[in-house]
Amino acid sequence: MKLLLTGDSIIARKEGLKLPRINNAIKAKIPDIEIANTAVSGVNSGAFYALLPDLILKVECCDELVLLLGTNDIAKHKRVPIAQFKRNMALIISSIICLYYPQNVILISPPAVDQNRQNKRTNREIAVYTVELIKLAETYNLNFINLFQAMIDHGNLTTLCKGQLDDGLHFGKEGYNLLANLIVKKLQE
Repeated sequence: MKLLLTGDSIIARKEGLKLPRINNAIKAKIPDIEIANTAVSGVNSGAFYALLPDLILKVECCDELVLLLGTNDIAKHKRVPIAQFKRNMALIISSIICLYYPQNVILISPPAVDQNRQNKRTNREIAVYTVELIKLAETYNLNFINLFQAMIDHGNLTTLCKGQLDDGLHFGKEGYNLLANLIVKKLQE
């Protein structure tokens, strides 16, 4: 199986490794998987759409595509209004499904944050953007992983959101293990 991972820093971060941490976490669970990762730290949905040819359309087609966006759209210092976010995501999804059948696309919500350390995003705002992603996944018949809710259900956001930056958003090994488990479970369904 060949997997294309793309999106923002949650997918891109290496956290001290040579390759993105999520690549390693998935390969630990599915050793023979081939992974391409085109994620870009700091990208929001509008910038991602502008980069879509290089990040997805020009990349050799994979068996499955995993997309996580919204983390930067929600940030107070570079907020993309919810209506514009929905339009951007609809444009991205409609472009992706030209190459990938909807059943081969996994859309992932932004992560929850540890609000004690993260001052640019709130879980209340993330929940609102996540609802819109759920609607888009249903409209386009995409697979969906509610990372936000899985992290809330886990209950220990302090541990999950503790990566090298220790900013309450970017996570380390435990957060990536949770995300990898969710992706692998969805791939195996």
